[in-house]
Amino acid sequence: MRYILIILFTVLLGACASIDDEFPVPPASTVSKFSLEVLDEDERSVQFNNESIVPENAGSATYTWSFGDGTNSSEESPTHTYEEFGEYEVKLVVLTSASGEIKESSQELALLQAVDIDFTLFYMDTDMLQLIGVGQQNVNAGVNGFGNGLAIDRAGGKLYYADDDNLTLNSINLNGSNPEVLFDGLTGIGSVTVDSESGKVYWTNRTDGVVQRGNLDGSGSVETVIEGLDLPEGIAVHNGKIYVSDVNVPPVGENIYVANTNGSGLEVFVAGSWGYGMAVDPVNERLYFGDQAVYDDPEDNRIKSVNLNDNSDIVTVATIEPIGANGSRTYGIGINTAENKIYWTDRSAGRIKSANLDGSGVETVLVAEGSPRGIALSF
Repeated sequence: MRYILIILFTVLLGACASIDDEFPVPPASTVSKFSLEVLDEDERSVQFNNESIVPENAGSATYTWSFGDGTNSSEESPTHTYEEFGEYEVKLVVLTSASGEIKESSQELALLQAVDIDFTLFYMDTDMLQLIGVGQQNVNAGVNGFGNGLAIDRAGGKLYYADDDNLTLNSINLNGSNPEVLFDGLTGIGSVTVDSESGKVYWTNRTDGVVQRGNLDGSGSVETVIEGLDLPEGIAVHNGKIYVSDVNVPPVGENIYVANTNGSGLEVFVAGSWGYGMAVDPVNERLYFGDQAVYDDPEDNRIKSVNLNDNSDIVTVATIEPIGANGSRTYGIGINTAENKIYWTDRSAGRIKSANLDGSGVETVLVAEGSPRGIALSF
């Protein structure tokens, strides 16, 4: 028996060798690839490490770097110093002499000045609660679960945030201490807003198509104040009114509604606009919202504002960089009335940006670690 097995094994090996001879393995292809390291943030010097793969049968390779600022290099692994802070697309093109291959790779490079703000900015980054600002360090703060919603009660010194993995509404002190679950057993939770005057926290529930609220201290039970929406997402409360967006695909949804804080008097406030992120400027009486017009024009992703007393006065504040088939979305908007600025998150680009309230002076505040969602400002 052992003899027969050996013979069969030998025959199979021969068959495999014959197949390999008849169908040879194709030669490996050239791969363009690189990594980068910022050597000095203040001086904006960057080391580019060429990690391209060039097979022997491809011949010699020439490298062409485009640094995104109008300059180039043919070195294999160059060091480059940028004249200005900014965001750049770096490209590496590899050309092989024998195989004639042309391979390209690219990466986004963000060289940003140190954050220069005199307040604290909080944001949800996938499943982390991050904060930046004067004397602050980035913290996880014991936050678990993925969530978009984040709101601040400045008078009470607390943040309120959504955990839609565990379907809870939570609070935490501004210094990251004392995290606690206020309401659990929810069927859904999205964006969050706070009405400090009434002592209430509001949130959207896309699962049930409703807006709900509870007491800021977690006492009492959850109350549903608005029903009958399709996919409620963005929410803001101001001066006895709730503003809530419905982000279902048109013609079903895509409206911003207004109602009294008890849910009565619901009506369309702005038709044909998406409002993932929403915030009120109480000084100038304007509502800011992120309008993702992907179903009309994937390139048309904007931050807009509208007068709370004149819903025909709609102004485009800034354009969000469109990324992918679904465009880009901003789930978080914050208004700093002390400096007359708006801050927002760009989920797809992984950026937090700011601008003056009229849309001028747009700049990148920081590059997030993951996917920034909700945002809150303490000033």
